[in-house]
Amino acid sequence: MSFYLMFFGTVLGFSGTTFFIFIMVYFGFTKKRYEEVLSRYLSSDLIMPDVYVVYSKGGFFTSLFVVGFFRKLLKNKTIKLGRGTKMPKISYEYVQSLPEPLKAWINRYYSMHMVAATLISVGFTLMFIDSLAS
Repeated sequence: MSFYLMFFGTVLGFSGTTFFIFIMVYFGFTKKRYEEVLSRYLSSDLIMPDVYVVYSKGGFFTSLFVVGFFRKLLKNKTIKLGRGTKMPKISYEYVQSLPEPLKAWINRYYSMHMVAATLISVGFTLMFIDSLAS
């Protein structure tokens, strides 16, 4: 049993890592969509929390946080700006009015990261469990 647990964990972990590398390449090819969503939003003088403005300068390695912000707006999830202050409705409406290809890209990019994170987490957890059992 131990061999199979380690083998399955290794396969999942390294599949997730390989998929993460694929996401890096994918981001390189679709970076214009990321920049388009970001520039459209910022040029509309809509509120964006400062932390996401900083993240927007980080390229691939912080892009998930920025895309996550847009996905929350797209899904009508509450985003708090401070104590008792929430994002204005116009921000939600603006992101939901983006062209379909950009909205689809936001969902796809976010989902790809979640799949990679799940594969890596489950894979390395199985490897860790196996190392404890040995």
